[in-house]
Amino acid sequence: MEDLTSFSFRIPKSLAASITASAKRLGLSKSEYARRAMVELHERLMQERMSELSQRLAAQSAKAAQSMDAGTSDGLE
Repeated sequence: MEDLTSFSFRIPKSLAASITASAKRLGLSKSEYARRAMVELHERLMQERMSELSQRLAAQSAKAAQSMDAGTSDGLE
């Protein structure tokens, strides 16, 4: 397992109570529950970012291909 470090932040009391109840229901510590939630969110956001960048790159590649196709001639004109 990767080395862990502390990460501290404030949340509303109502959210803390909800997290406590959910973690207890799942048999997790609050820290493990929060860690998993943050990992899940981070992974989802990274996937969305990768998808966005992939779409942008595909669009740029398609534009470049169209530009090259328009600029080439097979000499049969």
